Amino acid sequence: MLYVIYCRDNPSTPTLREAFYDAHRAYLKSAPINILVAGPYTSTDSDKKIGSMLVVDAESFEQAVDFQKNDPFALNNVWSEVSINPYIKAIDQR
Repeated sequence: MLYVIYCRDNPSTPTLREAFYDAHRAYLKSAPINILVAGPYTSTDSDKKIGSMLVVDAESFEQAVDFQKNDPFALNNVWSEVSINPYIKAIDQR
């Protein structure tokens, strides 16, 4: 099943994203689930990264949650808010 993982960075710790970026990327490359789309999102008035969004294919909601909780960004409080929801792909024009 597909899930959207939407994460907002912790505004009180703006340097943590860069400090744990390499560990985060390595984790994504070795992910136990299939990552369909992933990347940072930015503020509307600049290219400043303020969060992350992933679409993953997981066997269960629990697997998606476990995947997110073990991400170095989660373990090191880069993200202050996280939501994980089932996702139904209606259009894919790739």
